[in-house]
Amino acid sequence: MPAKKSPSKPSRNTCATANSHLSEPKLLAPQKLVEISRSHLGLVAPEPLGGARPFYSPGVAVTEAILCDWVASAQIGHCIQYHEGLLLRDRSEISSDLTTKDRARIHSVARRAWIACELGLVHLFSQKVGQDHYRYLAMRSSSPLKPPEIRTQLRIAQMAPSNRKPH
Repeated sequence: MPAKKSPSKPSRNTCATANSHLSEPKLLAPQKLVEISRSHLGLVAPEPLGGARPFYSPGVAVTEAILCDWVASAQIGHCIQYHEGLLLRDRSEISSDLTTKDRARIHSVARRAWIACELGLVHLFSQKVGQDHYRYLAMRSSSPLKPPEIRTQLRIAQMAPSNRKPH
């Protein structure tokens, strides 16, 4: 009967690491690599995954003045909810149950948010809440302008002319 080989000692004909070069290299997990890159570059740690980014929702209906002031004073990455519902419907004379004054306010706030986006001051998002129900969010982006300059530019800016032809 042949002698049993000890599992702890490799035989003379095999190398203990003969197949080690065939195994997959030890790579950093993508999440760890991102964390290292962020810390190396001095970037702020990201908010926890799995949860929605918190946003500011004023206790009153947002007006153009509130939106302009918020954009001027908000930190980069912070969000404001400027409307909840369905903008298309809520601005419509035909399908909206809102008063003319409320429809006009919603229209002017949505227009001012769009202008802020065109000026590069915010990024606009919509978050689906339910059937025909959305949260409309503006996220502050970076800008070299100071708050008073932002406020002034945002209040005096007009929408770019549209190339659309009337029907």
